[in-house]
Amino acid sequence: MFNFYKNKIIYFIFLSVLYATLMICQSRGIWISISFTLIFVIYIIIKFKLFKIFQKNQKWLLVLIISFLIITIIYSTDNPLNKSVITVPQRALSTFDEQDPSINTRLLMWETTLEMIKNKPILGSGIGTFKMNYLDYQAGFLQKFPYYIKYSGKAGEAHNEYLQMAAELGILGLGIFLSILFVFYSLTLNYLKKKNNNKNKIIIFGLITGITCFLIHSMFTFPFHVPVLGSTFFILLGLTIVYINRFGLNEVDTKNIIRSKLNTNNSKVKITIIILIFILTILFIDTLVIKPYVAEIHYFKGMKDYENKSYNDALKDFKYAAQLDPNNGRILHALGSTYYHLDIQDEAQKTLQRTKYYFNDRNIYRNLGLSYTQSGNYQEAEKELEHAIYLDPKFIDAYADLAYLYAIQKDYDKAIIEWNKILEIDPYFSEKYNVLYYLGLTYEKKEILDKALKYFLEALQLVPEGSPIIEEIEKEIYNIYKSNLEN
Repeated sequence: MFNFYKNKIIYFIFLSVLYATLMICQSRGIWISISFTLIFVIYIIIKFKLFKIFQKNQKWLLVLIISFLIITIIYSTDNPLNKSVITVPQRALSTFDEQDPSINTRLLMWETTLEMIKNKPILGSGIGTFKMNYLDYQAGFLQKFPYYIKYSGKAGEAHNEYLQMAAELGILGLGIFLSILFVFYSLTLNYLKKKNNNKNKIIIFGLITGITCFLIHSMFTFPFHVPVLGSTFFILLGLTIVYINRFGLNEVDTKNIIRSKLNTNNSKVKITIIILIFILTILFIDTLVIKPYVAEIHYFKGMKDYENKSYNDALKDFKYAAQLDPNNGRILHALGSTYYHLDIQDEAQKTLQRTKYYFNDRNIYRNLGLSYTQSGNYQEAEKELEHAIYLDPKFIDAYADLAYLYAIQKDYDKAIIEWNKILEIDPYFSEKYNVLYYLGLTYEKKEILDKALKYFLEALQLVPEGSPIIEEIEKEIYNIYKSNLEN
């Protein structure tokens, strides 16, 4: 009896802490998932007449509900225990806010994923290709719907497992997964319908409730792409099926089946097979585990040197990492960028072009543009920088690089357009004074001195004290005044 109540208390504390955690995290996706799961739970209780099971524990259920209510009140009001900036009701109501950045970002991801599905609906683009394709499809979508530009960015997951599955595996792959779920629910609901054992019913009820909540939550985030969560889901799925079948299956002599399959009189064949399996296992582990792991160590070591501008030291680590893991896009990107900083432009361009096959990032194209600019290939530089901007229309650095590219080619009108785009994107840009300074220089090159002076004076007002650029701006202003006096 003591152990019975002890277990009840442990479960009560565990569930209360879990519920409090959900309130503190303020995850709207999980709240929606729980809400829809509760509807499913009520349906199951009514459909399969599980009232009696809960009536036996009505006192504990009442205490648990009171605990949940107290926790909800604590995190729904301003009080010393609630340290959150916003309360739970405020967070919940933000779900219906059309201007909410998080929701609009999610909508952009879903719309972009739908574009992927439309392009390759049957078989999809392949497992793991979502993050490779996302920026290109997002760029195409933003051209049609520029309103979403302010919510654009990189995305490794679609924040909807079903959409991402359809994008990567096609409708065929998604259909297979949904058919597995259909069979699973058919088995579990049929079990609840036929079995009279309340203990078995409540266990299946608990398992199917957790799985249902997980599947609903998969519509708003990416739990299948989190190894711990994904593996837990399939473990629960397997446990449920095993639990359902364990009472109806005949015992099978597994050992005898295995012996009969492996039975052979030739011991040499056995040894040969074992050795081959062992060698293949070692090669498999070395290729897929050890080498990539060591490559990551050298990559992070190289990144430290790269950030400290010790490019020669960084190059050694990146080259070794690329030898160990030649298809790792992040490593190739770092290697190519290091070649650029060391002014080894041929290698930089070759490596960064290769990176495109394994990794998609705006900085690949920007760095390629910078490398081509450095080597005097202005046509290729323009193409790469424009593609970087295509992938991210808010990419201020790429606009600045493109403006500089036009300026060194003396195409000042195009340079002015790019500088002004930066001011349009972010009027409060932290380095606005630099943009104004370069606009002044460009107009000075065009010999439109009144506009040049205007931008130099604006830049001088914004430039931080002690910045070395102050002296340059003052010099340009002095030269303009001097020129005006002479004329």
